[in-house]
Amino acid sequence: MEFEKLCEKVFNLHDDIRYAGVINDGGSLLAGGMRKGLDSITEDQNDELYLAQTALRKSMRQRFDETMGRARFAYVEREKISMLTFYMDKNILVLSIEPNVDTHSVIDIAKDTMKLLDGKVS
Repeated sequence: MEFEKLCEKVFNLHDDIRYAGVINDGGSLLAGGMRKGLDSITEDQNDELYLAQTALRKSMRQRFDETMGRARFAYVEREKISMLTFYMDKNILVLSIEPNVDTHSVIDIAKDTMKLLDGKVS
């Protein structure tokens, strides 16, 4: 799937998705970014650091794939933002969501995103 189109489809899932980006295993942004008209809540340097740490966490989680199975996604709820991270074969899809979205709705977004990644939704 072409990554820019994937990010567009993810934005269409819910109006409160702030960020949808695909990064490589080194943490470099390949496609996507902030929703048009929104500003990041962090500085550019911190965005880059967060993406690099996200890539590192993927490699750390892979150590347990054999015993626990492959990680599909991670969900972190912060006071000012919620984050969903999806582990693709060689890349990572990162979403940020407004903090007012309840946990059940975030999980629904995660399920819908998994369907996009699995090719079950076009």
